[in-house]
Amino acid sequence: MIQDNEFAHYVASMAQKAILYEVSATPKPGLVDRYNSGSHRDMDFFTFMASSSALYSGLYECVLEGIYFDDSDSTNLMDRLRIPGIKCEKSMFKATNGINTHKGIVFSLGVLCGAVGNLYRKHGKEKFFIEEVCNEVKSITKDLTVKDFNGIDNKSNLTHGERLFKEYGYKGIRGEVESGFETVQKQAVPIIREWSKKRQLSINDLLLQVLMSIMTESEDTNVVIRGGIESLIYAKSISKDFLKFGGMYQADARKKLEIMNTRFVERNISPGGSADLLAVSIFLGLIEGIVN
Repeated sequence: MIQDNEFAHYVASMAQKAILYEVSATPKPGLVDRYNSGSHRDMDFFTFMASSSALYSGLYECVLEGIYFDDSDSTNLMDRLRIPGIKCEKSMFKATNGINTHKGIVFSLGVLCGAVGNLYRKHGKEKFFIEEVCNEVKSITKDLTVKDFNGIDNKSNLTHGERLFKEYGYKGIRGEVESGFETVQKQAVPIIREWSKKRQLSINDLLLQVLMSIMTESEDTNVVIRGGIESLIYAKSISKDFLKFGGMYQADARKKLEIMNTRFVERNISPGGSADLLAVSIFLGLIEGIVN
């Protein structure tokens, strides 16, 4: 068994790798990638590089919090993770001059790093099945939505997340984490596991296939905030059509994604929530050892 700090470095490096893989996958409709800024005028690929390089220390501390956490109530780990999570956010904003590139994924990966750290403390192994990690996340974030949205009926100034929960019942990333990343387990994990056996797609094209699959089901609040429910319905529909005709196995797959990007930019659609779940999917694949 390796030392605690070595394991924390290992997991933090996997988290950082997942973030870098996500932004590098190209072309992604409406999103920042190597060649395009999608629907974002205030950021580009290098903004994401700067942000990604600034998150390591906070993610490392999230793993350590999980390793050193020894409480019968797993939900208490959430309070312990908030401090390094805030550190990550501050580092991100400093690196990007105030641009929010990774706030959503900092939350998800922070919890995941804590979960993997705590599993390591309990079992002493270095690799875990995705289901093990997701079940640990569910334990840590039990009743998270209820706690975070408590009292919003009496608030006059609501955050985007609070407003969408109040109006549509959308729980956003809180609900996704609370469910143990149900969308990821359903839409992404089977694709990654099948790919790990045959490897018929490049890593880049695998990640695009996973992203489009996630987009068919994700209640992506980023899309709703920018364009309303109609934009979400449209994004889900066009993603389903892409997969129906073969996804990344089509000869003209990249061309179709480039056309989709043009349409998304015209409608100001950015499936940022789905992109975050892609990064989560990559991280879980790395931790299980089926992505490298």
